Amino acid sequence: MSGIALRRPYPILDREGLDRIHAKALEGLERIGVKVGTARGRAALRAAGAMVDDATQVVRISEGLVREAIGRTPVRVALAARNPSLDADLDFHHVHICNDGCGPLAVDFETGERRLSTSGDLARSARVSNALRNLHVFWPMVTSQDVPAPIRTFVDLKVSFENTDKHVQFATAVTASDARRLVAMAAAVAGDERALRRRPIVSSVHTSIAPLQHDAGNMDAAFVFGEAGVPVAIFTMPSPGASGPVTLAGSLTVAAMEFLSGLVMCRLINPGCPVIWGAGIAPLDMKTTTRAGGSPEHGMAGAAVTQLAHAFGVPSLCGGFDCTAVVPGSQAAMEKFASGASLVLGGADLIVGTGLLEDARTLWLEQLFIDDEIVGMLKRIADGIVVDEERIALDLIEKVGIGGTFLGQRHTMKHLRTEQFLPALVDRRSFDLWAADGRRSMEDRARDRVREALARPPPMPLDPDVAARLDALIEEARLEAPAA
Repeated sequence: MSGIALRRPYPILDREGLDRIHAKALEGLERIGVKVGTARGRAALRAAGAMVDDATQVVRISEGLVREAIGRTPVRVALAARNPSLDADLDFHHVHICNDGCGPLAVDFETGERRLSTSGDLARSARVSNALRNLHVFWPMVTSQDVPAPIRTFVDLKVSFENTDKHVQFATAVTASDARRLVAMAAAVAGDERALRRRPIVSSVHTSIAPLQHDAGNMDAAFVFGEAGVPVAIFTMPSPGASGPVTLAGSLTVAAMEFLSGLVMCRLINPGCPVIWGAGIAPLDMKTTTRAGGSPEHGMAGAAVTQLAHAFGVPSLCGGFDCTAVVPGSQAAMEKFASGASLVLGGADLIVGTGLLEDARTLWLEQLFIDDEIVGMLKRIADGIVVDEERIALDLIEKVGIGGTFLGQRHTMKHLRTEQFLPALVDRRSFDLWAADGRRSMEDRARDRVREALARPPPMPLDPDVAARLDALIEEARLEAPAA
């Protein structure tokens, strides 16, 4: 799947701003450093010439070492899907959309009850995601809290494989042993470890701790994925005004320091590892002390990260289409458009955030279709206006003449679907026709689409032998877990 083509990206940083953040991040890594919890990471950095204080775990990294890591031969990042037609190639020229993940709550589609999420909710979210026109990568949207915690991340991956043929991204591997088991599961589905390396059908997100810290288990897990050729995203999320300076430029500098230090470690330990810069830089709302995921600043910061990432030769993975609204409706739509527009127009390689509300806490299946419609509108805006002889159509204007109509012209039929956004949910009928049809809201229409999606069988069912292998790996995890 090619994603959303960008005809004219909208740069949010000018060249001077881009260069200054880059330079200050390099200066900060050499002057201030970062705390590196992983002994393996510190050893690799020390061997490469970094200044390491084992007592404090603070590592100062020279500009030359960072530039060497950035200057290495770029590694193409392609997020393969079980269905090759759904591959997401992060080629810097297309925007791809991913739903948000790891929510702990779900609103029951039948009863409307807000409760802890289950494996059934995860399965339903994957099947609905299959029906979306503009969703390219699947992140397990909620966690299977109906199974014991020690095996939850593995059950989530199996349920995802069972219900979608898209690339699966996750963010739940926080130890090296977890990572090895997830790699084994993905290899079983791909065919073997060599097939997984050739076509990585999973990717993993690893979040740094703002400001300026890398957790041991989280990075050790990233190194395991890198060894297997699985794409790794170093996800930075300083919150402006809390874990980062209140100024976006300041928080972007913190994020750049965290990412660049993570990139250096990944490339020292696994030179061929595909690495992505992930970012979710949403400010702290000073009135409510909540994270303002649906703010325009969230999208603006992600667009800036995309420019910086591309300058470093890596793709971006940015949070967007987020919101603090607790139910679908006007506020959710406003926040999601505000946080997503800058990212689409700014050319973010992968945008994560559709389908969850309450700052990525709660699954509403209807919201997936509503968000998909918002993405479709932004896709049309990003496509811009093509100007050529065919589209100017002066000969046709002459043919139709003054006072004529273009409705029945072949030219109209030829270009209609590319020139105009054709909605799936937005209702453009008159008031009388809408009222006669039951005065149904957008949420009502989205519910109909959810029912249709859930009625379809999942694509590409797993081979029974593969499913049995996944079950065996999950059982191993259960047996190895410490007694409660």
